[in-house]
Amino acid sequence: MSRGMIKHIINSVIRKGYWFNNVSFDGCSRLIKYKIFNTDVVNLGSTSAVYAFNYEGVGIKGGNWAMPRNPLLGDYAILRNYSSFLKKGSIVIIPLCPFSAFSGSYDYLDDRFYTILYPTTIPNYCYSHELQVRSRWNNPLLTYPIFALFLDIWHIFIRGRKKKITEEELQRDAEYRMKSWMHEFSIKDFSLELSLKNKDAIEDAAEYLNNIIGYCRDNGASPVIVIPPVYHTLNEKFSPEIKTILFDKLLGKIDDKSVPFLNYMDSRHFTNDISLFRDSFLLNNSGAKKFTKLILEDLRII
Repeated sequence: MSRGMIKHIINSVIRKGYWFNNVSFDGCSRLIKYKIFNTDVVNLGSTSAVYAFNYEGVGIKGGNWAMPRNPLLGDYAILRNYSSFLKKGSIVIIPLCPFSAFSGSYDYLDDRFYTILYPTTIPNYCYSHELQVRSRWNNPLLTYPIFALFLDIWHIFIRGRKKKITEEELQRDAEYRMKSWMHEFSIKDFSLELSLKNKDAIEDAAEYLNNIIGYCRDNGASPVIVIPPVYHTLNEKFSPEIKTILFDKLLGKIDDKSVPFLNYMDSRHFTNDISLFRDSFLLNNSGAKKFTKLILEDLRII
């Protein structure tokens, strides 16, 4: 067997592993898989949407276009790139996460997007940088770190084992996530006035959201804004006052007031059912199928 053949085999194995698909190029291969022509409904979104939607068995053509760690800027870019796959009159679901209002502070897209977007939709696009990213995509062995081997093995033999999650674990997970989000956006106390940076972020997020809605309207698609469900241990971290800051301030800046808004964050169908969640924030596969069916029924698509 030639050296080139061995290299090709190793690269193929790496591309199927956890490190390539969930770290280096997180979500890219999955998005490419969902490029189906004449799609009836698609969802955009970030990490929660990746796990919230599963269109298998619903009787229509649906695509989960969400990307992990994806700001609204990324949603807008993905929609512009792949809108040709939508049929006229399709539904575009725009999911919001608890802190989507502050995602406007992200005015750039990371390296992953060079493999799934046209150059014209990538802010501050750089051709030489694209060549570097494409090289890592086509030949991941060049940048495959030692720890990634252990990571891939761990996810195959250990992480893959199903483990029943407990209420205590979901409580700790909710506390960890809330602290992480507040740290990410430099929020010490929601009773204090927002920083100028976060106020500007809300304005920018609203602009991206209006751009997404406008693009849908201009291309014959119907936008719908949705908040997916979270487990009650996480929902309890968000008082009505905090939800006003995180959601109402953003939604109040939408120009098109006719856009449907469906809020399932504390839905009785999900929030207290531990069997539907993989952690306090993300639905598991059973939860995703149930949620997708519910939202399509609420939209009278099925």
